[in-house]
Amino acid sequence: MSENLQLLKAVAEKPSAVAWFKGLFTRAHAAIIDTGEQFTILHHGDRAEVMTGFGADKPNFVVPLQSENIRRLSAAFADDVIDTQEQYRIVKFMLHPCLKASLDMPILRNKTLLNIVKVDTHWQEALLDPQGNEDEQVTIIFANKQWLVIPGYHGKPQRRLRLTPEQLLDFQRRVFQADESNKLTAWVKLARWYVKWREEITVPV
Repeated sequence: MSENLQLLKAVAEKPSAVAWFKGLFTRAHAAIIDTGEQFTILHHGDRAEVMTGFGADKPNFVVPLQSENIRRLSAAFADDVIDTQEQYRIVKFMLHPCLKASLDMPILRNKTLLNIVKVDTHWQEALLDPQGNEDEQVTIIFANKQWLVIPGYHGKPQRRLRLTPEQLLDFQRRVFQADESNKLTAWVKLARWYVKWREEITVPV
């Protein structure tokens, strides 16, 4: 058993990790760039498990990692408690994979939902650190029938959002819940919530 697999399995056994990741995914793929390893992480609600390789089932998202990232994740959950700074670091790392997974969902090509939400085709997001600073900035653009997530601020957006790690986690759990239900009514409900929530975190460009 490799060191990375040992560390991931140890994290999956931590009650704090099971609770923290609950509602964010049921299946995630972790691709370890420096070693070429591939792991599937399953979340069963009350427990989690790690398996080698990628299964045939589509994951909720794919996370590219370095071995150092796994060591840091292991250290964060070592005392079975996640403080504000540790949570921020995890959310910051998950920002891009979660955004890409959400934007790749087929529902975002549903005309009914898009009409309700009036989805922007060019916006920017900033994740706030525990001190309230914009430490992570991204630009999201719809071009050539695909969504692009680009690090940093680029161009003149229709909107700019500033959100805390807690707000991002809340959003991701709501998206995951709607996706798991596989019902248009759940997406419409989410869309209506999102319209109000989006206005609350929108700031002047």
